[in-house]
Amino acid sequence: MNNAKALTGIIAAAAVGAAVGIAYAPDKGSKTRKKIRRKAEDLSESVKDVALNTKDKTVAKASTLIDQGKKTVDTLVDKVSGKVVKAA
Repeated sequence: MNNAKALTGIIAAAAVGAAVGIAYAPDKGSKTRKKIRRKAEDLSESVKDVALNTKDKTVAKASTLIDQGKKTVDTLVDKVSGKVVKAA
């Protein structure tokens, strides 16, 4: 999770830096707007990539934890069942 936060921070910092750089560039207004639009689209794609990557990692981790939980429950059921049979 810390990697996702760090990457998000880096992306945000890059976006701010790009916006400031474009704002102070000596281009015509139409060129500047095109640059801003392109940078915004690039940033949007980067954010989507980070979100999808984070989602995929979260789903994989949840699946692993569910499998481990099922194995633990099965082991406990087997142990309890064995003790109940011995007690009877």
